Amino acid sequence: MRGVRSIRTVIVIAVIAALAPPLMLSPVRAYGPGALLQDADAADSGGSSLQVVAHPDDDLLFMSPDLLRGIARGRSAVTVYLTAGEAVAGLEDDRDPVGYIEDRERGVRAAYAWVAGSPDRWRRETTRLGGVRVAVDTLVERPRIKLVFARLPDGGDPRADGGRNALARLWADRSGTACVRAVPPGPACLRRADVLGMLRAAIRTFRPAVLRSLDPDPPAGRRPDHPDHVAAARFAAEAAPADIEVISYRGYPITSLPPNLDLAEREVKRRAFALYRRHDYRVAGPGYDAWIGRMYRGPAGRGPA
Repeated sequence: MRGVRSIRTVIVIAVIAALAPPLMLSPVRAYGPGALLQDADAADSGGSSLQVVAHPDDDLLFMSPDLLRGIARGRSAVTVYLTAGEAVAGLEDDRDPVGYIEDRERGVRAAYAWVAGSPDRWRRETTRLGGVRVAVDTLVERPRIKLVFARLPDGGDPRADGGRNALARLWADRSGTACVRAVPPGPACLRRADVLGMLRAAIRTFRPAVLRSLDPDPPAGRRPDHPDHVAAARFAAEAAPADIEVISYRGYPITSLPPNLDLAEREVKRRAFALYRRHDYRVAGPGYDAWIGRMYRGPAGRGPA
């Protein structure tokens, strides 16, 4: 009898399971760029923006979601990358530094195209801004999205003219005697005035309503900011005309600050950066995860931040 009861019990359980509605698990929501459009009160300049950063990824990590929100809303956005970001590629490994530079540029193009809701198709032209030769990539289906690459040496590259911290040395050299060549090296050796002239020409050409940079005077602490970040921000501040709104953003020091982005902002930022990091073999470490969940505007700047 005990065996018969067991069989009956199994049958009853099977019937109940068959008749019961399926268990609905809460799906993990995959936020797209449209999620950044939901909050009408979120910071948005309402106009065009020009970002001046040191490396390909500074904009994605430290100026977002502000930057990403503007792109998703159809704003004009031009980002100037002052250094090539090659770091020590080819010195501590067998990577081709020029190939790594191109990979990083490919990564930011992919991220911008995704946020813009556009195919990852770009048109490149080489032009001069203030006499400095730069590459300008224009998103084919959103031509108001442009990426400008000056390819000055990364601060970590000892192969630059004069050694490491090329951009910081140019900023500090008010005599105008120091100069560095772009990567790969060309005939022109650029000085402090050349970099300022290039940025001023970019502002005149693209006529942004807002100029974004990292913090030109970051706080001292356990995690100081990258010298390239600081130098790029100071070049941007010096080049900015008096009638433009300037917004600065904290860089590495935000690591120790509380996370301050909501779930949708974090997820869109994470997905955009994931597209970039596919092309950057050097992305590693917990800092990146910390920066994804944070964005802090700095005290430096003019106009509403």
